[in-house]
Amino acid sequence: MALPMQSWVNADELPRIDEPRRLVLVLDGVPFETIQELRAEGYFKSFKEPARMVSTFPSLTNPSMIEILGAHDSPGYEDHYYDREINRLVGGVQDRFRGGKFIHGTFREKFDYHAPALRGSLAYIGQPLGAILVAQADVSAFRRAFKNSKSRFFVGYVGATDSLAHLGGEGPLKSLLRSLDRSIEEMQRDSGGTLEVEMASDHGNNYMFHRTVKLGSALEKAGFEIVKSIENEKSVVLPRYGLVGAAVLFTRPENRDRVAEACLTAKGVDFAVYPSQGEENRIINLVSKRGKARILRQENSYRYEAIEGDPLELEQIIREMPLDEDGFTSREAWWNATKTHKYADPLRRIFDGFNAHVVSRGDVIVSFENGYLIGSPFFGSLSIMFATHGNLLQGETDGFAMSTRQELGPAVRGSDVHKLFSLSEFGAAEASLYISREGHCDGGRLLALALGNQLAD
Repeated sequence: MALPMQSWVNADELPRIDEPRRLVLVLDGVPFETIQELRAEGYFKSFKEPARMVSTFPSLTNPSMIEILGAHDSPGYEDHYYDREINRLVGGVQDRFRGGKFIHGTFREKFDYHAPALRGSLAYIGQPLGAILVAQADVSAFRRAFKNSKSRFFVGYVGATDSLAHLGGEGPLKSLLRSLDRSIEEMQRDSGGTLEVEMASDHGNNYMFHRTVKLGSALEKAGFEIVKSIENEKSVVLPRYGLVGAAVLFTRPENRDRVAEACLTAKGVDFAVYPSQGEENRIINLVSKRGKARILRQENSYRYEAIEGDPLELEQIIREMPLDEDGFTSREAWWNATKTHKYADPLRRIFDGFNAHVVSRGDVIVSFENGYLIGSPFFGSLSIMFATHGNLLQGETDGFAMSTRQELGPAVRGSDVHKLFSLSEFGAAEASLYISREGHCDGGRLLALALGNQLAD
């Protein structure tokens, strides 16, 4: 499945000129609460009431965009990831500078507009000014691409909003969004009032000062070795790329429980989850300092078993839910009961974290408390983080979705956005004129080589 691109629409076959033109714009990492506060100021008044967009778990761009677009699974949770097939870490900062691998063959290739790869990396230079300038350039380029397009349905992606939230915080992000609202109003006026606009973000961002979780040290104290390839019973691969509120670890299946328990000793860890060996599609175990639980799946139904304590704080909700004789209830019943919970829709999201959206799926996923993160030492050395995302909690999870043409309800999932925004109506297409190509980033090749392989470590 691919989204529509300009080059496949023949000018002679365009819809009638009086048919409303549609714009779907995806903004990376814009929290629901930020949009609500801007609405209270009078911005985005042409849109109907926004909905919470409940992200995936981990609440990261790659899996969330796969769910929204209905695209093929991403190779990894982030762009620097462990490849099970070749048993080593691949991808990283170099690919972003080179451009080709960052765009081609990824979800980014599905959009009618996506910024060149190198531009996003420049946000980390001269914080926060670099992030502000990159975000402004991204929005301006999107406007030009839309104006120059003849497509009746245009799908754009502005990724610099996430970098701006990370590196600038709430104030600069709100300033950019106010400017974006003015741009959308101008675009609507230019269309004679016929332009229909729908917007969404892939996850939230929690605005606060963040500290690094020393997960590697905790694992080494427990006798494990942090490595790039799994070689023996002590091997643990811990990809570190974006500065985010969750970690995905890879090890031998028989090590999962011990790795999860070792992670709990690191300050800032909320919980760790891992599938039972041989029953990855049916049983997931959760351990935290507040207790232990098991999550079971039976087709499209789930059951939560609190073994010690109630680490996901679900027992009161369960008492009010319709359960079958085995204690299971449907995916939709869980969604309706928990979509505004502090851990929104937790059972499905945790299961999907191990069974959907990515090709190389983790053995242990660790969710951090608010205010904690892990990531690339390179990016960490360049920046102070004012916000991040990744964990299961509401602030890092909840993006937004809103439309000028339809009500969306109080909360939606990525799969709901896919249907509501009609992203499944369109067939495969050739690449758009406005998609970033490798040639846009040739200037980044020497920089990528100069940075060296340590950036991907």
